[in-house]
Amino acid sequence: MLKRMIVGIIIAILITIAVAITLAVVVTRKRDTTDKTTMGTTAVTTSTMTPGSTSTVTTSTMTPGSTSTVTTRMTTSTFTVPLRAPAIDIHPNAKWTENGLTVAGENRPGNEINQLSFPFGLYVDDDQTTYVADQRNHRIMEWHYGATSGQVVAGGNGQGNGTHQLNEPQDVIVDKERDSLIICDRGNARVVRWPRQNGTKGETITSNISCMGLTMDENGSLYIVDNEKNEVRRYRIGDTEGIVVAGGNGQGNRLDQLSNPYYVFVDRDHSVYTSDEENHRVMKWKEGAKNGIIVAGGQGRGNELTQLNGPQGVVVDQLGTVYVAEYGNYRIMRWPKGATQGSVIAGGNGPGEQSNQFDWPTVPLRAPAIDIHPNAKWIQNGLTVAGGNGLGNGSNQLNNPYGFYVDDDQTIYVADRYNNRIVEWKYGATSGQVIAGGNGDGDGDDQLNNPLDVIVDKERDSLIICDYGNRRVVRWPLRNGTSGKTIISNIVSCWSLTMDENGYLYIVDSGEDEVRRYRIGDSEGTVVVGGNGYGNRLDQLSTPHYVFVDLDHSVYVSDLNNHRVIKWEEGAEQGIVVAGGQGQRNSLTQLSSPAGIIVDQLGTIYVADSVNHRIIRWPKGDTQGSVIAGGNSPGEQSNQLYYPYGISFDRHGNLYVADRDNHRVQKFSIEPTIN
Repeated sequence: MLKRMIVGIIIAILITIAVAITLAVVVTRKRDTTDKTTMGTTAVTTSTMTPGSTSTVTTSTMTPGSTSTVTTRMTTSTFTVPLRAPAIDIHPNAKWTENGLTVAGENRPGNEINQLSFPFGLYVDDDQTTYVADQRNHRIMEWHYGATSGQVVAGGNGQGNGTHQLNEPQDVIVDKERDSLIICDRGNARVVRWPRQNGTKGETITSNISCMGLTMDENGSLYIVDNEKNEVRRYRIGDTEGIVVAGGNGQGNRLDQLSNPYYVFVDRDHSVYTSDEENHRVMKWKEGAKNGIIVAGGQGRGNELTQLNGPQGVVVDQLGTVYVAEYGNYRIMRWPKGATQGSVIAGGNGPGEQSNQFDWPTVPLRAPAIDIHPNAKWIQNGLTVAGGNGLGNGSNQLNNPYGFYVDDDQTIYVADRYNNRIVEWKYGATSGQVIAGGNGDGDGDDQLNNPLDVIVDKERDSLIICDYGNRRVVRWPLRNGTSGKTIISNIVSCWSLTMDENGYLYIVDSGEDEVRRYRIGDSEGTVVVGGNGYGNRLDQLSTPHYVFVDLDHSVYVSDLNNHRVIKWEEGAEQGIVVAGGQGQRNSLTQLSSPAGIIVDQLGTIYVADSVNHRIIRWPKGDTQGSVIAGGNSPGEQSNQLYYPYGISFDRHGNLYVADRDNHRVQKFSIEPTIN
């Protein structure tokens, strides 16, 4: 099912347009005009204020049958409204309509002028024109108020690093003084200034930065989030280096640290607020402070009113109330200054496409949430993120890791085969903790027997485990679980599994040479790949190992003993070879016992070529692949692999590999620039 991708758009419309609704008062603002709105017994009229101008505020209080009393107050405005903040005072009890109005996109994901594909940051102008960072279309779209389609105002010339191109733009603001757009061109690791009127190319103003979000203060100083360095930097006009104003002390959860910050807001006092995504909190850094303070969340990931789950866009009003978009809880939270919990002001009705719901774009399990450029490269020296301390059963060791799962906060869940356990390894940790099994080899509810794969079911907050030795699939509580529940049994050889966006499980039974799909509540399943005996025909498999399902429900399988990857479209009676299939060797046209597989948004296949000790990228339709990690003979150096098995991407495009015979999981970071 297609999902709307408008979390960022709704929060900006709610906050930036600044329409505050109370039980008896409606305040509206319109550029260069005076609007009068009456609701209940009070009418308030307000005109737009610019720095140094004089505003007239007229309040008329009326009761039925009475004579109205009109009071006019002349004031002089000397303040500047922070970028993206409302220009009116929002009442602490203000309410917004439950059903949002779509003002950009919604016509299915695509690249037409009435479509968007993964919109992220945006900016709303005084006349309610919306500028959207249309990430996967590599462009900035301008959407006039009431329009049914937009127009491209920057980029839109394909993914690239030319001056006329953008690569995964993440955020955009308008610099009114220079009549230009300022764009976080994240895929090119730069910030670009682009003329707002009829601009055909941009100018790089800051480079070598993993720009996730940005804003500007009244002095024209830029504040840019570098999420790879876990910091926010301020750039005064003409400054190319900038200074750190939040974070900058490595990735972590201390008050002087950030972990994958996303967006930034700067108030009139130059205090910096940033959404600290992987710490599930919003931090405030006063000007010149060494440490920040938590102003929302910080109680762990969750959906309670005291918690946040993946905070993104953040805005702060004149009272210090924080408004934050939570992608993990599909809601917008209002968090009053000094409060220990917030309240839901929009969404919070589960993921969906109704007007009272939000949703995060659906990404296939283990696939990256970003577009990976066809020429993308990964750093060749991997970083050990789990295990790596020799074979063993200590908390810092693994014994033949096979399948694994990487969560949004880069927590890794590893099927530690010969230790008969699932180990959780948090980002940056030097040891893991057992969260399933670990009670010896057995078939008890508290035991596992040679587990080969594991995924996380976010909806049910549980692990789903291929318990190979017990011929079953087990569901195990993710938090404080002491035993599991068998949900599928009598599987000859459960080797791996995955899940689609509907919650359907796809399970590889290597003993039966087939893949079965299990709908929710189904205990028998339906064969979707193979099932015609052991062999090398296009309707057969030979000891299949790993499975991947794309958004079209096409099923990809690593066909181990046929040394190929095969794709079966939904409902097909046979598959097509999409990688390998030219015998067992080590040329770039061949695979040797392929294991873990992933397919990206372009149909490019990534496969753990286990006997060749390498990871191969195989573009859609090509007759050969290229090596992106390993391939330097078997070994334990950081640029080597020794029988790689499971693989996964995180949301940022970093590649993870279960390096089986080195008893570790390696992370290969994607390079920020495209050569």
